[in-house]
Amino acid sequence: MAQQEQQIMAEPYFSIDYRAQVNLCLLADGETVPDADTLEAQIPAPFKLISEVTRIDTNNARLLRNLDEHAADLVEIINLQSQKIDLVLSYVLAGEDSPDQRYYTQSLGGGGFRFLSSTPFAEGDEVRFKLFLPELSVAVYGYGQIQQEQEGALYHCQFSALREQDRDALIRASLQLQAKQLKARAERRAQQDDAINNDSN
Repeated sequence: MAQQEQQIMAEPYFSIDYRAQVNLCLLADGETVPDADTLEAQIPAPFKLISEVTRIDTNNARLLRNLDEHAADLVEIINLQSQKIDLVLSYVLAGEDSPDQRYYTQSLGGGGFRFLSSTPFAEGDEVRFKLFLPELSVAVYGYGQIQQEQEGALYHCQFSALREQDRDALIRASLQLQAKQLKARAERRAQQDDAINNDSN
């Protein structure tokens, strides 16, 4: 069995093709992947803040679904407030981005992400990462181990230290992205069908 097929079978989490910005920093000699308590203490404040805001938004969405149609104005006000907060958080998170450590994912999910790099990584390299998905109000700080997917520049970063709430946020984001992609695909198919029907008439 090919190495890539083995990795796909071993991957317990769903992943989706998506281009997101990520910072990667190789661990220095003697530096190790932290335990849960040390990781929690290391996470920069903006990442903790956006995680908490996302948790609150998720709870709000659950409550809003239970309101009747007469609450439409209230729902709109809450959504606008949420958008304002997201804009501020995106600005704050921009300060966490390091251009010299910037890469872009090819796919991502709850178990890790794939990315391209013209700078070679070694199999088993340990990295600290910052993963940014501001359009989904998700930003994750953690540690991963590098695996080379194939000859060339494609690598997989498998998470080795990550808070469970951040993993859950990535899983939700993956499902949201999949839903958007499926909707867009269905709309394209419907447009193509309409075009074919119009041409045949």
